[in-house]
Amino acid sequence: MSSILRSEMCLEVKGEGEGRTAKILSSISSDADQCKKCLQSGGGAPIICIRGTRGIGKTYQLLELGKLLSTGQRGETLYVNLNHFYFSNHSLYHFAREFSESGGRVLLLDQIFKYPGWAEELITCHKDFPRLRIVFTASSVMTLEEEYPQLKGLVEICDLYGFSFREYLNEQYGLHFPKVTLDELLSKHREIASRVKEKLDPMDAFPRYLRRGYYPHSGDETLFGENLVKNMNMLLEVDLVYIRQIAPTYLPKLRKLLYLVGEQHDGITNVSSLSEAIDTSRATVMNYLKYLSDARLIRMIYKEGNEYPRKPDRVFINDTNILKVMRDSDIDMSLTGKTFFLSTVQDAGIEVHLSEDAGVDFILNHSIPVRCLCKGGRRRSISPDTVNALCTESTGGDARDIPVWLFGFLH
Repeated sequence: MSSILRSEMCLEVKGEGEGRTAKILSSISSDADQCKKCLQSGGGAPIICIRGTRGIGKTYQLLELGKLLSTGQRGETLYVNLNHFYFSNHSLYHFAREFSESGGRVLLLDQIFKYPGWAEELITCHKDFPRLRIVFTASSVMTLEEEYPQLKGLVEICDLYGFSFREYLNEQYGLHFPKVTLDELLSKHREIASRVKEKLDPMDAFPRYLRRGYYPHSGDETLFGENLVKNMNMLLEVDLVYIRQIAPTYLPKLRKLLYLVGEQHDGITNVSSLSEAIDTSRATVMNYLKYLSDARLIRMIYKEGNEYPRKPDRVFINDTNILKVMRDSDIDMSLTGKTFFLSTVQDAGIEVHLSEDAGVDFILNHSIPVRCLCKGGRRRSISPDTVNALCTESTGGDARDIPVWLFGFLH
């Protein structure tokens, strides 16, 4: 192995071995880390992309995935950050060729968006070094499907999201709750909730999750909010500026827009008012909202039949952790409950639209009406098929009453 491959800019990753990888994949449906999900979804794809927002754990998952892909042979798996000064004067292709010729099999690339022309070089690397498996991380701001159509069929994208409530409980309490399907949740929610309550009181853990459970963290919990704000600013000041080519002078407008969205009541957003507030055009506000949505700082919700570039019918903050570090005042449980509900069902891959019917908040998968209810909230006479997501109670009297925390078991 050459000197550059042995330098401090590179990290050799020691693998688990093929037998270990096969064993992990065989049990993936019962309890899996996100990197194992990536390995399963990636299948035999020559290139895997791990995409996610700042602070979500992309680098950790990249290294873990490298361990799973490696057979355990020395020098076959290597991690490198493309933001290193070395790549200002050397090409990724040259580095990959040297690694491949030295016996390398798995190349892990971090912060690929910092390297100009990365997509074309990845394609060339795959063509010239077909035995080399490449895994790279990408910012959530990078809409690879739209911007890099040449990668279609070559790159498998694995999107990383924050911890679900289920994953949080498993991580914090050493438990092994399996995820459930939407059909199982709707038909067997009382049985599922009962099994959870045999292990712990979910309503005791739920408030902690809402405040600091979505993003992985370690160390002093009092610094969680500060670190989250730091990552949010990095997302705006580095990822969006670099990838979307936004002039830094416009960042105050973008930051103010995000703050104003967080202050809205019930996700109701008036684009004209926002346009006046940040002193820019309605079209620019729509572009900024799309940027913030791609960055996974907000969620734009539409009625069925509507989609971007039309103005969203509602805009919510991406998750309750961000919501709680942004709001100056107390947040009502209705907004918190809806923010949690949207984050957990959308992260589970379920389609969500805003309902047009009075008394119903959302429609799941074009067919399941849901309303989010808080204690003391008025129950309007609506369709008996409507699911009541209870935001402040752990149980309900109606067969369609489901505590909102239980939706956190969908992934």
